[in-house]
Amino acid sequence: MKTFTHIDLNRVKKLAFFCVSLTLIFSCEKKSTEPVKSNDYFPLEVGRYLIYDVREEIYSTGKKDPLLKVGQEKDEIEAVSKNAEGISTYTFSRSTRISSTDYWQKLKRFTVQKFPDKILTNIDNQTFVTLVFPAYQNLKWNGNTFNNLDPEEYYYENINAPETIGEQSFAQSLTVVERQDTSIINKYVGIKQYGLGVGLISDSQTSFEFCQTDECIGSGKIDSGTRKVRKIIEYGINK
Repeated sequence: MKTFTHIDLNRVKKLAFFCVSLTLIFSCEKKSTEPVKSNDYFPLEVGRYLIYDVREEIYSTGKKDPLLKVGQEKDEIEAVSKNAEGISTYTFSRSTRISSTDYWQKLKRFTVQKFPDKILTNIDNQTFVTLVFPAYQNLKWNGNTFNNLDPEEYYYENINAPETIGEQSFAQSLTVVERQDTSIINKYVGIKQYGLGVGLISDSQTSFEFCQTDECIGSGKIDSGTRKVRKIIEYGINK
C-alpha cells in the first residue's frame, strides 16, 4: 500500500508541473500577440524631436542633370494646447541645416491634432489626414478630407513589420502609401513609414513630369520635377 501511495504522489507532482508549464506557455503566447496600439506610431509630447538626413533632387527642363540638395531637418514639438472638446493640438517647429556641425535654422511651424480615431497635420495652410485608427492592412481613407485639394486615397501596408532605415532598426513599423500614380507622362509617389514609439522614420515624395516629345515619349526621361527623401538618424525627448 505504501508503494502505491508513493507512486501516486509522484504522478500528482508531474501532473501539477505539466499544468504549470502549459499555463506559462499560453500566458507567454498571449502576451506576445497582444494588439499594438496604433496611435503609438505617432507619439506626441512636448520636447520630442526627430532628426532626418535629407536628399532632394530638382529636375528642370533643358538641364541634363538635376540640382542636388542635401542636409538635415529636425521636427520638434514645442507646445501643446487643448480645446473645450478635449482635443490636443501640438505645435511643431521644423529646422534645417547643411551638416551636423552647423547651427539649426528655423524653417517653419506646423500643427498636429490628435483625435481618438485619427491624426490631422496642418502644414503650409493645408490639413491632411495623416493616420487613422485602428490601423489594419489595406485600410483606405481620403487624406484630403479636410482641405480643398482633389481626393487622395491613402492606405496602409506592412502593419507592425520590422524595418531598417540607414543604421537603425525598428522592430515594428507601418507604411502609409499616400500616392502612387505612374503613367507614360508623369510619376507621383508619396510613401511614409512610421516606427512604433518613434513616429515618422522615412518620407519619400516624388513628382516627375516625363519627356513628351515624339523622340522620347515613353522613355521615362525626366523633363522636370522633384524627389525628396527624408530618413531618420536620431530621435529623443528634450526635457
